[in-house]
Amino acid sequence: MPRKTIDLPEHFLFETHYDVLYTDVNAANHLGADRLLSIAMEAQLRFIRQLGHGQAIAFEDAGLIMAHAETAYLAEADYGDRLRVELGAREVEPKSFQFVYRISKNDNGAEVARVATTLLFFDYQARRVVPVPEDFRARVTGVPEEPPWRG
Repeated sequence: MPRKTIDLPEHFLFETHYDVLYTDVNAANHLGADRLLSIAMEAQLRFIRQLGHGQAIAFEDAGLIMAHAETAYLAEADYGDRLRVELGAREVEPKSFQFVYRISKNDNGAEVARVATTLLFFDYQARRVVPVPEDFRARVTGVPEEPPWRG
């Protein structure tokens, strides 16, 4: 079976760092593939806070819910490794969008993983998916200032 790849966005909007914790390491003594989504979600939260939102799901009276996630584990990372996590957006549709994350080792730039999540805005009171807010759309589809936001 051919290896499936996660395509990167044209540019990244945000970058942050993450230190691999003891709780991230599996029995084989390296970063567990199951931890990649948690690391991506941490970067997502940091990006959202950078946009000025105090909560992970609070955007203009709607919250974010995840509809789909993919991970591609490309190389090992070990306890104590400092990772660079870059976040970009793509496929911004009327009611959904994707965040794509590139996770690499900070010391040598080796790419450890890619993660893609499809997200929806959800009105929890009305219990329905709502359109992507225009302010958010503008912020994630515009070309960022150099360098990208950091958190």
